[in-house]
Amino acid sequence: MASVETRAAAISPSQFNQLLGRYPSLIRSISSEKAAKAGQSTLLELDEYRYNVAVDAFRHDEPDRQMSHGDVQRLVEWKLRHGKFRPTLMKLVSSNDEEVVKKTIREAMAQYWSDNNIAKAIDAIAKLRGIGPATASLLLSVHDSERVIFFSDEAFWWLCCEGEKLPIKYNAKEYQQLNVAANEMAKRLQVGATDIEKVAYVVMKDGDLQPASSTIRPPTKPSIKKGKDTDQVIQKAPAPAKRKSSSLIDTNEGPLRRSRRLKSS
Repeated sequence: MASVETRAAAISPSQFNQLLGRYPSLIRSISSEKAAKAGQSTLLELDEYRYNVAVDAFRHDEPDRQMSHGDVQRLVEWKLRHGKFRPTLMKLVSSNDEEVVKKTIREAMAQYWSDNNIAKAIDAIAKLRGIGPATASLLLSVHDSERVIFFSDEAFWWLCCEGEKLPIKYNAKEYQQLNVAANEMAKRLQVGATDIEKVAYVVMKDGDLQPASSTIRPPTKPSIKKGKDTDQVIQKAPAPAKRKSSSLIDTNEGPLRRSRRLKSS
């Protein structure tokens, strides 16, 4: 959760720039901790592609080249490694036809550069399999990184939930809410959408990276029970020691598995 000093509504230009400057070292740290599998790019390499290579290639109304199916897959890979992993998403995205991907994105971007309508462009891109508002916003963002913010969990929590990690539905209404909040911050601080996205990532990841030893646990209370016919609280005597096999329960085993229903994001 964001601290009082880093709340989106009150952050100052100097605080914003300080947090933005921490993004590269944070990504290097996460990338080194999450080693890539054989044949995979590292998170650091994917991050370079997302924020520099892809933006340089596609950011104009007359881009160096049209976005291909391979470009979409690489950006989705970045999304899965940079944020929440969704095991079925890449399979769905990969099932799209190459020519359909090119045509859909080409037509969506031609319309976008004529009217600058973000919602309409996202709706058009989201017609592809596996592409919901979140992924569509990512593909649109690399074409116009100054105005279009990627619908990341961290950006939504920071800008729309006061730093609380509340459930997200990943629908068009929530993205509109995020886009309005990002535009307000961009005007107030004179910054771009991509920089806001990076600062949100730093703010929201900062708490996740605190050492576990810093967590303070409350003292264990003695087991108590009430007397059968009175309101008197009776201290329960400790049970005599018995030799028995132990059963260890790992309370940090991680989140439960979701249902297998496919969902685009």
